[in-house]
Amino acid sequence: MKSVLVSVLMAATTTTAKVDYDNPGRIINGTDAGPQDYPYFVGMGYCGGALIAPDIVLFAAHCGDWKDKQLNIGAFKKETLTQFSQERYCAQWIADPKYDGSDLNYDFALCKLDVSVQIDESNVILELNDYDAVPKQGKNLIAIGTGSIEEGGPYTDILQSVKVPAMTNDQCKQYYGDDITDIMLCAGFPEGGKDSCQGDSGGPLVRRKKNNDGTFTDTHAGIVSWGIGCAQANRPGVYARTSKRTDWIRETSCSMGSSASWCDSLVNIAQPLPCTDQGLIPLTVKMTTDEFGLETTWRVRDSNKEDIFKRTYLFKYYENEHTVCLKPDECYQFRIEDQFGDGMCYDGFCGSYLIDFNNGQETFSDIGDFEYERTIEFCTGDGVPDFCDDDKKEFRFDGDPTKTCENWLGVGKKKKIKNKCKKRYLGYKVFKWCPDTCGEVGLGICASSR
Repeated sequence: MKSVLVSVLMAATTTTAKVDYDNPGRIINGTDAGPQDYPYFVGMGYCGGALIAPDIVLFAAHCGDWKDKQLNIGAFKKETLTQFSQERYCAQWIADPKYDGSDLNYDFALCKLDVSVQIDESNVILELNDYDAVPKQGKNLIAIGTGSIEEGGPYTDILQSVKVPAMTNDQCKQYYGDDITDIMLCAGFPEGGKDSCQGDSGGPLVRRKKNNDGTFTDTHAGIVSWGIGCAQANRPGVYARTSKRTDWIRETSCSMGSSASWCDSLVNIAQPLPCTDQGLIPLTVKMTTDEFGLETTWRVRDSNKEDIFKRTYLFKYYENEHTVCLKPDECYQFRIEDQFGDGMCYDGFCGSYLIDFNNGQETFSDIGDFEYERTIEFCTGDGVPDFCDDDKKEFRFDGDPTKTCENWLGVGKKKKIKNKCKKRYLGYKVFKWCPDTCGEVGLGICASSR
């Protein structure tokens, strides 16, 4: 997903007559990569990234908050775990504080992994570029990603790479004017034909050097960010220039507790004790995804309506297992959600889920043949779960402070309230924001309790 360009994530917002900052990026007229050609590449679904330390992924801020999402380290097949790749989750996400989304300047973000990973660097190693003078004009760079292989077309299943020449910012301004800043880097052919594009956002742009022993050193020069269209003439790809923010990248990595080699002191992260050793109750969650694993999210909330654990998947047809430690004498809600609204089913196959606590004394399981969500409420003690409170903090329909669950949604006849409950706000049906009010008219997760 290049921000426009190539394209930013999903929509398209144009801030000038020339630059569409909301289209993600992909590789156009590239070649298939081998399983270990770019072992540092991180598959993220609609974006890509690069492993720059055993527990740090560098990608684009415009991709959004990636906390609790599944990642594919060493990916070369889209949304698929292979013998050459490893599963991890983004445990902590930080975007560049200078990024505000209005012009894609400072388009940098970091994810700290839940568990460090070791990749095979016997053939290729990745280094950060510290020098603004690199790359020089005309030098070939390699863009990597699993986005579309033609403008407006489908995403590729195999990691792609394409060589594009670097150009000076003065040259790039001939095409994009003052939208190009010193924090950006442009690469591409004047005649077009090769480029990154939708779905490639966040992926690395590298300068590859062959060493005397036949191995390669890749220098991370940029991050797929934005542009106009894909591989169009006089429309080069625009990348976040790595050298401009290496200080921030390194300092922030260390502040996140990274074990990166550039951090002053290596951090020894103690492995968490088993739940029972902490006086807590283990909850086992098993989840098998369908063809579109990246549509599936689940979370466990406590009685304060706070998420204590959350996961969003990437891999298709994949069996996932997690352990969550629960407090005794507390009530919880398990909620599984599907972004598209067709549950965890596709083409005759349904995924499944199972939650188990108290060592098998209480188990809930089913196939994923729901629509947008399914919830299970339970208590570890003798309490009675109640998660039907309306949201009183964030819900303001259409941004109007007077349109709350109580003062707007709950006003009118039953049919009118039902229609309002079915509307969407910030990507979710209103009945998810106001379960109590909508439950009164038979909609949402609280309807059955009425």
